[in-house]
Amino acid sequence: MTSRITLLMAMAIMLTTAACRKPTDNPVPRPEAYPRIETYEAAYDSITAAGGLVVPVNKGAISEVTRNSGNSQWINLSYPRYRATLRYTITSGSARDVKESVDNRLTRMSLNSGGNTTEIIELRTPEGIASTIFVTPGATVTPLQILSTDSATFTMSGVLEIASPTATREEIMPVVAAVKEDLLYTAKHIARQ
Repeated sequence: MTSRITLLMAMAIMLTTAACRKPTDNPVPRPEAYPRIETYEAAYDSITAAGGLVVPVNKGAISEVTRNSGNSQWINLSYPRYRATLRYTITSGSARDVKESVDNRLTRMSLNSGGNTTEIIELRTPEGIASTIFVTPGATVTPLQILSTDSATFTMSGVLEIASPTATREEIMPVVAAVKEDLLYTAKHIARQ
């Protein structure tokens, strides 16, 4: 009787083990994952903008500088791998004009955040150029914004636009992290000639 029970238990174990094995011939589809984006190297050049403002930019980005006959200038930095563009507007003027521009831009930045949780980073260079960076990963169209000013002669505002409005937060996180580092570098090293 004991040998019969032992035999039945051994057979049950073998059947269970055989049933739990997965055949190696049949491929099992993996869950869909987002492709990994190769980030640009943290190497920087500088663009000299109107009024002698020196703006550090990532060497991997393609820059397009548009000079305006008025008091504004535009710099577009395209990041082809990210399908994203960092758009800067540089405006010069009197201290009063600069204050109005800063107030207007801060309001616009808050509206662009769309009520999403936002990390606000404030930096100041030894020359007295103050920068405010908004990091809003939930705003998938404009997740990064920057405002820099010397409070007397210029304002520089910038916004990162991602060319995929249907992108999810998880898809854009590597892009946001990489361009955030570029903005931090810019905020720390922006200068006047």
